[in-house]
Amino acid sequence: MAEFKIELNQRKELGNKSSKYLRDKSMVPGIFYSSTEKSFPFYIEKKHMYDALRSSSRVYSLNINGKELYAIFKEIQYHPVSDEIIHIDLYGVSLKDKINLSIPIILKGESPGVKMGGMMTQSLLELEVSCPASKVPEFIEIDISKLELGNILHVSDLEFDDFEIITSDDATIVSIQVPKEEQEEEQESDEEVEEKSSDEEENNSSQNEGSEQN
Repeated sequence: MAEFKIELNQRKELGNKSSKYLRDKSMVPGIFYSSTEKSFPFYIEKKHMYDALRSSSRVYSLNINGKELYAIFKEIQYHPVSDEIIHIDLYGVSLKDKINLSIPIILKGESPGVKMGGMMTQSLLELEVSCPASKVPEFIEIDISKLELGNILHVSDLEFDDFEIITSDDATIVSIQVPKEEQEEEQESDEEVEEKSSDEEENNSSQNEGSEQN
């Protein structure tokens, strides 16, 4: 588990006026809460917070007045116009606890189907998983080196020992689609076969009718 340390500053004043003052000073206000620790308001330097979000961590080590806690980002509020982060909620966890998180997917290898001209479509970019907070993966690597033309990889095709996948088994992760030109050629070929079969049936029917008349 990659661990990013976040320095929190406890807030003494609350309310909209205090929050605006902090934002003007490039600080972001927030609330920490958990099932075992007492909730408290805090603020964090905006740059430090963005560094945390850009890191590969999913569980963060917090330092508040010399006390170490662990938490995940539970909610992030954005300004409707500027899209700047204006408030965050951190939820405290124990490293022994199982938590549910969305983990990014990284595709590994080259698909033989793509090499043959197929088009790859990745339908899922993340997987929802349940695992101990101390064993949260940075990403989930999925091997696509055996995917042929027309193959579809579903969540049900995956197996991992370190965590449980919560995402629906029926969900499609990636598919290798047959090129449109080949689909049209196959369709035309099928139509020709059907037309030939139909003509043969008509000829046989005509011959049978002629035999009966004789």
